[in-house]
Amino acid sequence: MKIILFDIDGTLLKAGGIVREAMGDALQKVFGTRGGIIDASFIGATDLGVVHELMGREGFSLEEIDARFSALIETYGPILAEKLATWDNFRLCPGIPLILERLQEDASMLGLVTGNCKPGAMVKLKRGGLTDYFTFGAYGDESSDRTAITRLAHERGENEAGYEIPRDQVILVGDSPNDIKAAHEYGIRVLAVYSGWTPKQELEELKPTWLYPDLADTEEILGLLLS
Repeated sequence: MKIILFDIDGTLLKAGGIVREAMGDALQKVFGTRGGIIDASFIGATDLGVVHELMGREGFSLEEIDARFSALIETYGPILAEKLATWDNFRLCPGIPLILERLQEDASMLGLVTGNCKPGAMVKLKRGGLTDYFTFGAYGDESSDRTAITRLAHERGENEAGYEIPRDQVILVGDSPNDIKAAHEYGIRVLAVYSGWTPKQELEELKPTWLYPDLADTEEILGLLLS
């Protein structure tokens, strides 16, 4: 049994700037400020890490931020859902959902490793019709450390399977430098795609196991993931 762990933004789908707007609205409601979110980078980041950074600059202590974080993500989910419902720039990345369908047919375990908080992740997957492909995952409201999130997703996959699955049977699929670094640090293979916002050369320098433009070459990529 293999575990294939997918990042969301830039790997499975692209939701565009409406996500930043939704998070800004939620920050305004919960903290009373957007915290300069317009200039924040979300590439490979976690929602927890972004909020810590933005609200820390606004003078909130770490304890204050963490105390309000649950309220923030509960506020953010419905705002994002409402905005995405009428957002024309939402799209699935090339090869999605076909690669997921084929992996599911092979009985591979499909999980998520994402910097999105869980409510945000679920809203995006629902908008793209992808919810039913994933039965477990780890999210960006659980840790700001991508390696820790990767480990947590692996453990949840093992719990669902009911037995241990060695790391050489776990593969991460992502589009950012932090995805590659997390996979290397955790000791698993990584298929990187430059369908997101990071140039090919920058990803190439980090030496992923495989590097593709996107997930559109279904047969070739399946051969790699299932080998």
